[in-house]
Amino acid sequence: MRATIIGAGRIALGLAAERFHRSGYEVTVLGRGSVSAALRLCRAVEVELTDGWETERFLVPVRTVDLADRITAVKAIASADVVGTAVGARMLPAVLDLLAEGLKRAALPVNVIAFENHENAARIIRKGLRMRLGPGVDRHGFTGAVIARAVAHRVFTEDGHVRVVGDLPSEVVIDGPALVDPVPLVQDFTPVDDFRAYYRRKLYRFSAGHATTAYLGKLKGYRYLHAAAMDPEIAEAVLGAMEEGRQGLAARYGKEVSGTSEDLEAILCRFRNAVLGDTVDRVGRDALRKLGRGERLVGAARLAVKGQVLPIHLTRAAAAAFVSESNLLVSRERMSAQVSRVTGVGRRHVVTQMVARAWGEFAQEESTGAPFLQLPEMSLSI
Repeated sequence: MRATIIGAGRIALGLAAERFHRSGYEVTVLGRGSVSAALRLCRAVEVELTDGWETERFLVPVRTVDLADRITAVKAIASADVVGTAVGARMLPAVLDLLAEGLKRAALPVNVIAFENHENAARIIRKGLRMRLGPGVDRHGFTGAVIARAVAHRVFTEDGHVRVVGDLPSEVVIDGPALVDPVPLVQDFTPVDDFRAYYRRKLYRFSAGHATTAYLGKLKGYRYLHAAAMDPEIAEAVLGAMEEGRQGLAARYGKEVSGTSEDLEAILCRFRNAVLGDTVDRVGRDALRKLGRGERLVGAARLAVKGQVLPIHLTRAAAAAFVSESNLLVSRERMSAQVSRVTGVGRRHVVTQMVARAWGEFAQEESTGAPFLQLPEMSLSI
């Protein structure tokens, strides 16, 4: 069995390649530049997985093709049983021509798995390929992937290897009905019927907590995510944000999707993994995108409101993200308008009002040199 992955970043090497290899696939990675050169030389990637207490280190053999070698890259796609993309959702349009050329030459149907942090990644790929392949695209399968593992780093070692560092969870949720036969048999890949529900489960629990830790951590002057997660005040806010997200999920999708409060405690423990060495800047980067109406903080807050839950912690985290964007400094009177513009949520919506109010409180405290998180209780009604 053969698996080809377009991309050579953290998720491609630290999750996709590792899972395919463990499931018996011969793995080919399509990369570029110094990473591609290092992988071609060493013919393997070093994977380090840790929970903060125990660490597992092993080599994942990979064949590497530089994306500049178009002919060989197309052959690698055409001969694969399963193809993965891990280039970042914004870069998907740049690889569609290559993917189309490879799939056009494939003798058998191929399942394409988008290891991208985007709910509609598979739809973007299918739509782009339909423009290039026409009805021929329908013989292939296209699914997104909800990834449990956090992969924090990709570094070059002193001996010239490429090493990726991540935590232990290995479950990958994929869209079962979107696959075609033969379905990829990959360890810990779980097909589900309602992919959107499980995508939002990760986004509104794990990702919401991750972002809350980062933005409140930055507000209090922390550099590392694990240090911020150990702060009692931040930890309480993180659990509160994830619980609000969980309750919104429960109201919309039921308890099977939303999970339990114990799940959230386990997620917080993962944020405290110091071995990952993750920083608040890395986790919190691209704040404006992460403040979108369907994203981890505002989207979770809106779903919570629909479930009759007041999203105090989620909106405070969103407000902290606004504080982190120095180019968004505005007068207190205009904060609601700015929140609405960035998030795409109406100015009169309760979430917009709560974010703007918390932003004003944070900005006032930051200007006095004491950016504490304790704010007056919100009195806005849903």
